[in-house]
Amino acid sequence: MRITLSISIVVYNENFSDIKDCLTSLILSIPKEFEYVITIVDNGACELNKVSTIKEACLRYFSDLPIQYILSSKNGGYGYGHNLAIFSSVADYHLIINSDVYTMTETLRNAVAFMQANPNVSMLVPDVYDVTNKRVYLCKENPRLWISFLRRFAPNLLRNIFKNQLERFEMRNKDYDSPIFNLTNPTGCFMFCRLAILKAIKGFDEKIFMYYEDSDLGRRLAKVSQIAYVPSVKIKHAWKRAAYHNKRMAWIAIKSAVYYAWKWRW
Repeated sequence: MRITLSISIVVYNENFSDIKDCLTSLILSIPKEFEYVITIVDNGACELNKVSTIKEACLRYFSDLPIQYILSSKNGGYGYGHNLAIFSSVADYHLIINSDVYTMTETLRNAVAFMQANPNVSMLVPDVYDVTNKRVYLCKENPRLWISFLRRFAPNLLRNIFKNQLERFEMRNKDYDSPIFNLTNPTGCFMFCRLAILKAIKGFDEKIFMYYEDSDLGRRLAKVSQIAYVPSVKIKHAWKRAAYHNKRMAWIAIKSAVYYAWKWRW
């Protein structure tokens, strides 16, 4: 059976060297029988008034491979950038992936196999490890403002006091070695979706510039189909965590959390 796959990566003020390893791991993990297109959406070049070298570098380094480059006319945010690729794509499946994520040899083959076997699932999320090979628990309940505050801004003492609440939010009581169904809050670093359903719910809410766009997308998607965690689909994620180190990004995270809470009424 012919499988078609589209993949989108949104970048901002990044060089080719910042995304080369991600692209290399992706290409090596795509089975030869799959038809695919990787779209790199550059949200930063116009806003920063700089010439991006990503397109030319991709043509040199990944010559004759189906990698396309979209220069966004503005920096409309993470969801805005991915929507440019989503609504210009034609494929069975679409992968939304961060530029600091690395796939394994069997990642995409296992993802497609699971989706083929589970037609009621419209999105799957992977088993995530950090660069030290430590598992990261990314199956989560729907976020609340209190939990968001604890995770991003609370001192360690306060986090320890509310450790049980935080662990419940991360669904630590679940068996991460088995598939978990009926999720509503997927991790945004790697979302493997049925493209038709992603388009049907109109993709990302572009009012969310960054942060919580994945939570909002998952919550809307869960109303019409299922989201599943699949441990056979493994990735590594080298987190940048800009909101923890950059005051502007922290402010964006706060605004997104408030908008999300207002939209979903809690």
